[in-house]
Amino acid sequence: MTRSRSRILSVISLQLGLILLPGLAWADLVGQQSTCGTEPKKTVVALTGQEKVVDLAEGVKTEAWTFNGITPGPTIEVCEGDTVRIVLKNEGKVAHGLDSHAFRINATKFGPVEPGETLVYEKKVNAPGVFMYHCANGPLTDQHIKMGMYGVMIVYPRGQKLRPAREIVVSENGVYGEPDPKGMIAPSTERMDENRAYFVLYNGTLKHEPLEMKAGDLLRVYFVNAGPYTSTFHVIGAILDRAYEGGNPRNLVYDVQAYAVPAGSGGMFEVTMPEPGNYLIVDHDKLSQLPNGLGIPIVAR
Repeated sequence: MTRSRSRILSVISLQLGLILLPGLAWADLVGQQSTCGTEPKKTVVALTGQEKVVDLAEGVKTEAWTFNGITPGPTIEVCEGDTVRIVLKNEGKVAHGLDSHAFRINATKFGPVEPGETLVYEKKVNAPGVFMYHCANGPLTDQHIKMGMYGVMIVYPRGQKLRPAREIVVSENGVYGEPDPKGMIAPSTERMDENRAYFVLYNGTLKHEPLEMKAGDLLRVYFVNAGPYTSTFHVIGAILDRAYEGGNPRNLVYDVQAYAVPAGSGGMFEVTMPEPGNYLIVDHDKLSQLPNGLGIPIVAR
């Protein structure tokens, strides 16, 4: 049996000794109730732009450009009607900025700013949803995103209470270079220009700890696709109870087998594991990436 085939079977049967790396975007969420409170407020989001080497697991590392030293960047949680102040300090060696798709704002405010400088802007967010944020460099924005400078921003609805659920954040992106014999990736601008990702990852890692929950309980996934391809969100063994286009509760469809999320967009998905057993979150358009960990196992007890 080939190594790739063996790893696919191991993922599906949930027999891998998996670890959850610290600092990833699906860390515990504050949640809608605590984030929204009783009235709109002002939230300050402090980020740094850094260039560093990040660990992808499985003995693989890559040169990356990051927010706060991790890729994807920290998950930002705010509420509809809040005023959000972005403060980005550029600690890198090249110009960086920040574009959040949650804002309706003059796009020149997204930057970029030169190394050592700080970008500051604020705006009220008035549309709920699950939004991508990313570096805004200008002509090289595409490259900066593909180097790892992106993250998830959740704008919770203020007037509609979400159902009680287990909640996680999942984002998808590509890595554009092959590991050398020591497992180090030097990203290829040629691959970036041609949209030829070598790895496609969930949450910036090649390994995922199984998510354990009770059969019959609701799972809510806040999802962002950083691109460059369309992602087809699917849970093997289940049907999505509800899918929200862009993560907005007003954009709702019921009982769908899979849901396509274009590059640069997001979604919110609610799903129930129907009975005890093993399930798997996948991108149904890229099942060839299962050997590389593009699957999040779920164990329902």
